[in-house]
Amino acid sequence: MSIFEDFEVQFFFAKNKQLFARCPCRRALPHLHEFDEASAHHILCHMLGHLLDIKAGQPTLNDSNETISAINQDGLEDELRYVYNDLQNPQLKAARRVDGNVDPGDGPEIGDFGPEQQDCYGADARAELMAEAIRAYLLDPNYLKTLAPNVAARIRAAVNPNPEVNRILQFN
Repeated sequence: MSIFEDFEVQFFFAKNKQLFARCPCRRALPHLHEFDEASAHHILCHMLGHLLDIKAGQPTLNDSNETISAINQDGLEDELRYVYNDLQNPQLKAARRVDGNVDPGDGPEIGDFGPEQQDCYGADARAELMAEAIRAYLLDPNYLKTLAPNVAARIRAAVNPNPEVNRILQFN
């Protein structure tokens, strides 16, 4: 089964509707046809980030003591949160439309947006952080390697040697 066939199995089959149920992008999947092309692409790349996190990750326990697979995030929280805020914060996006040089460090309203503001906590929040970082890496490798070099290195270390993934995708 290819990773793309697996994508359909993971997210579209009824038995898997609970996967990433708190993910805002997951909830949008049935409505992709209602989005403009750029938004639909964003949603699909974010969900591909979740799938790559599962496929390239190592077994770990989630908040319910269930074994899941995820890329190790030890020591990466600051970089992961910076990327998530930078790419997902609606106040930051609005401020940047007025002044493209606005920095997330300019104030708490534009520097502290995480998955928790979208009702994701614990293991769900960690999954969101990694999926968004992978989405960023897929779409703009230099962005992630510059702003979150340790996250980029961890993703490469997990994905590139993984035979389930590396026949289709490798990160530089």
